[in-house]
Amino acid sequence: MSRFCTLSSSSKGNAVYVAGGETSLLVDCGLSFRRLKAALDSYNVDVGDISAVIITHEHTDHISGLKTLLKRCHMPLYASEETLRYLCIHDLIPVDVQIIPLEDDTTIGDIEVSAFDTPHDAVHSIGLHLNMPDGRRVGIATDLGYVTDTVRDSLTGCDLVMIESNYDPGMLFCGEYPYSVKQRIKSDLGHLSNADCASVVAELIDLGTTRFVLGHLSERSNLPQLAAQTTKTALTMQEKREGVDFILSVAPAHNPLEMVVF
Repeated sequence: MSRFCTLSSSSKGNAVYVAGGETSLLVDCGLSFRRLKAALDSYNVDVGDISAVIITHEHTDHISGLKTLLKRCHMPLYASEETLRYLCIHDLIPVDVQIIPLEDDTTIGDIEVSAFDTPHDAVHSIGLHLNMPDGRRVGIATDLGYVTDTVRDSLTGCDLVMIESNYDPGMLFCGEYPYSVKQRIKSDLGHLSNADCASVVAELIDLGTTRFVLGHLSERSNLPQLAAQTTKTALTMQEKREGVDFILSVAPAHNPLEMVVF
């Protein structure tokens, strides 16, 4: 069986737990060690048993707890060469940590990991396609301004996809962010709107995916109910039935998602 849950998912902190066979991975570490440990403890998972941590990019909401984690738990760190270089130069990881550049195809224990580029204003932002030991496939794609052909192809055929549903355009327009920040969020190197998320979910259902987790919701420009309803409405209009054609959940901002076992 494969297991998946978000431990935290918002503009303030992100971390995902994925496990299969004898291997467990942490994708991003944007929350404190105390919160990370408490979240894993709630599922009887010892943080010290994590096989490796993968960082998708260097933004604070994805790495704020990384240095402490690596000081307390000796596990290898995987990321793109550009991201690893950034983390080293800016003293964001311990000097003695084992760092391993994440290639297009990398095997970590029992899990095969394929990284793909995502359009975002980072030194090198990536999404992940994970081939689990039981044959299940997991796709993770957050922090992307739009869905490129590469992103779509990399998510196609996954059994479970975590996809960004970051903002509602109306809430963003009327919100407190400065104009420059609003433009950055809406740009091709920013984040994915609810409507754009709904569109790609519909495509992926047609291509075989049945489980979806909407993640990385903005706490200022979105609501969990709004993100879910936008996608569900779009799917209903295409006569796709919840519980039959798809299963949809929204990742909580600060608490663990119910563990998905599939």
